[in-house]
Amino acid sequence: MKLIKPEFQIKPEPAALAGAVERLYDDVFGPARFHKASYQFRDGIAPVKELSWIALEGDRLGKEWPGKERVVGAIKYWPILVGETGHPALLLGPLAIASDRAGKGIGRALMFKTLELAAQLGHDLVLLVGDVDYYKRFGFVPATPHGFVMPGETRPDRLQVAPLKDDVLGRIAGDLRHLSTGLPAVAIRAAKRPTRRARAR
Repeated sequence: MKLIKPEFQIKPEPAALAGAVERLYDDVFGPARFHKASYQFRDGIAPVKELSWIALEGDRLGKEWPGKERVVGAIKYWPILVGETGHPALLLGPLAIASDRAGKGIGRALMFKTLELAAQLGHDLVLLVGDVDYYKRFGFVPATPHGFVMPGETRPDRLQVAPLKDDVLGRIAGDLRHLSTGLPAVAIRAAKRPTRRARAR
């Protein structure tokens, strides 16, 4: 019997695979990801459900077999605010691809599909921190020259922005802010930092 080469399909992330998605993020990025500036904007905030997608690979001989699928890619978007006016925007990430499936087009498929959906849902601005050469194919450009700032980010050259509407860049700019507090990430961390007296207890 000739075996069919494994393929992947992309679909919205089901709740039943949330654990598998987190394991993929652990494998790809490790625990250090929680200390990145971008993660401060996700504290206490749920990702946008409609934009949480995964790539599945299954043991398929012409069809899927329940319980045999493997999560080989995942992407999420988080609601944030931009500038003192609190313009709503999206923070993309993480985008994770299983290390043994890199170069198979999984990331490209997840990016194009979810950016298309984001535009259809009415979002007009997406930001991320990542490799400039990789993300420029999806319409991202360096964000700093356009006036965007991620407080606490040590590599501002990696902050990128993709306008989903023509008139956004030049009209919207400023610090990225937490959705629920309206504060930049560094202000959130400062507010949570225990006092010297509290630390001594």
